[in-house]
Amino acid sequence: MKKLALLALLLIHIFKIHAQTPHLSGKVEVVMATGQITCDFVLSNIPNLGKDYQILLNKGFNIKAIKDSANQTLKYSGFYGGAMRGEGLTYAPLYKDSTMVNPGKLHITYTGAFPIYTDTLNFIDFKGLIAFNGKTMRATDQSKWYPIIYDIKNDRQIEQMTFDIQVTSKDAKMIFINGDQPKPGPVARFKSEVPIAPMIFAGDYGVQKTNGALFLNSQMNDRQLEVFENNIAEMKAYYFKVLKIPYDTKNVFIEHSPVEKFNKGRSWGFVAFPTIAFAGIKLGDMIDVEHHKLKDSTDYPFIAHEIGHYYFGNVLQPNSTLFWFFLESTAEYLSVKAAEEKFGKTFSTKYFAERGKQLKNFKAKPLNTIKDINEISGTYRYSYGPFLLRGLEQIIGEKRMFKFLSTCLNTKNELTDYNFFKRNALKSGITQKEWDAYEKDFILSENAVSLIK
Repeated sequence: MKKLALLALLLIHIFKIHAQTPHLSGKVEVVMATGQITCDFVLSNIPNLGKDYQILLNKGFNIKAIKDSANQTLKYSGFYGGAMRGEGLTYAPLYKDSTMVNPGKLHITYTGAFPIYTDTLNFIDFKGLIAFNGKTMRATDQSKWYPIIYDIKNDRQIEQMTFDIQVTSKDAKMIFINGDQPKPGPVARFKSEVPIAPMIFAGDYGVQKTNGALFLNSQMNDRQLEVFENNIAEMKAYYFKVLKIPYDTKNVFIEHSPVEKFNKGRSWGFVAFPTIAFAGIKLGDMIDVEHHKLKDSTDYPFIAHEIGHYYFGNVLQPNSTLFWFFLESTAEYLSVKAAEEKFGKTFSTKYFAERGKQLKNFKAKPLNTIKDINEISGTYRYSYGPFLLRGLEQIIGEKRMFKFLSTCLNTKNELTDYNFFKRNALKSGITQKEWDAYEKDFILSENAVSLIK
């Protein structure tokens, strides 16, 4: 009877989790020639958060209306110039001048027009930008192109949701939304019964397919595709071996033009799982077909970093104060380990030596004193954070380091703050004495970089 009771409680828990997964349905119109986006969405199955929630939308959108489940137009707090959270303005539907309790369903219509960057480029390109470049447009979850729920009490954005979306774009030959297959325009419908953070990529581009991946807007020949895919498979196999968690999905690789001026040799990538997008580089140019490998060994960790986001970004979805540490520092550390496996210990030794020189005058705030996610700067998350992880590896060894990372990955629905870091370290078998030594030598020390071997 006890087993049956426990099973019943488990099923109830699973049902509640599923019931709290938001669903997005409706229509989107994208006008490539003018940069205009118009959305008519119903956001349903909204988690029961009382009044402790907000709706986030890109600051470039103007809301036409927010309606309740009875199709009654609601007043709402928030307007242009109001509170920002990341790239989004915050809104809350009102009932009698107070935030509506557990709306369950909201009908939101809005529109906005965004610059088309061709000869005149933006000062920066990043994942949170809604980017039109005259040939393609892209918008990710970070850009808040669709309504995202912010859970105030738990300090988390709920980007992942199931969806049923129709996209119309008269001047787009191909349309893609993350979680479904690319489809020809001008009208296409996209569905996902698996919660995912939808990213849209539309425009004039082709699609290439291999056994393990899709490639959008790339122009690789068959041999280049084979080499690229083999390298990806090798990275995935290594991560599975060390983390004991299978990489059980096919990736979609996007090659797109940046809307920022890049100096020669610069490239950039981001992940909107399971999509990996690259800017400033042609994927085919990375391949040495004759020797069946990547031309430049530094491209290996560059790609491995993005592949690593399957684990830190998808399996574990960071939040709270150490958001950037658990999203980017971990992926960068994993990419160095993958390259170390491929090229030998000399690769990681050289990597940390070069990064150490770059960090010579960098003043890092101790990780245990971080109170806001933005205190972890780009330099901190991509360069200093991996040093902190390498320092822990020096103390406990490679095998136990991967056990620690696996423990983090298998810990669900917790705030990824410093307590999460420490708690999972001890949970994975690191002793208090080892942790105290680590904190003293690396977390609290101003000489952490110099101690890396």
